[in-house]
Amino acid sequence: GDVKVLVVDDGSQDNTAKIAQDAGADKVVQHHKNRGLGVTFSRGIDEALKMGADIIVNIDSDGQFNPQDIPRLIQPIIDQKADTTTCSRFKDPRLMPRMPMIKVLGNKFFAFVLNKFLGTKYYDTQCGFRAYSREAAINLVLFGKFTYTQEVFIDLIKKRFRIIEVPCK
Repeated sequence: GDVKVLVVDDGSQDNTAKIAQDAGADKVVQHHKNRGLGVTFSRGIDEALKMGADIIVNIDSDGQFNPQDIPRLIQPIIDQKADTTTCSRFKDPRLMPRMPMIKVLGNKFFAFVLNKFLGTKYYDTQCGFRAYSREAAINLVLFGKFTYTQEVFIDLIKKRFRIIEVPCK
């Protein structure tokens, strides 16, 4: 299909916007000062919908995730088995990343609390590598200024959208 790249630069000081344009991004949105991850994520979803996206993939820009995993991430949406997919760094123990134990415990704690609240069984609710069907993205209502990862789960599960975890490194 037709792939478009959207970059949202949240007030970085490292020429992200220019580098993204020079590298051929289809659209670059720039916040001239840092507005927070939650605001930036919501802006990205809005802009992707305006661009006519059928499936939206968001990936954190810290190099933690492999863009080669995008086809695996979107397949359940294409197959209409999910409305949203999220990379799970903890579902398959063999793919567990090296990260400080405090972060591992923090992630497990957030997943535990969210699962208790929603009556679900997810392993990784903090991940910044996800895919959304157009319908899920249109229905997403977020209020958090600094984060979005937990809120997406709560909002979409409560609206009965199907979220599947895809194990990836």
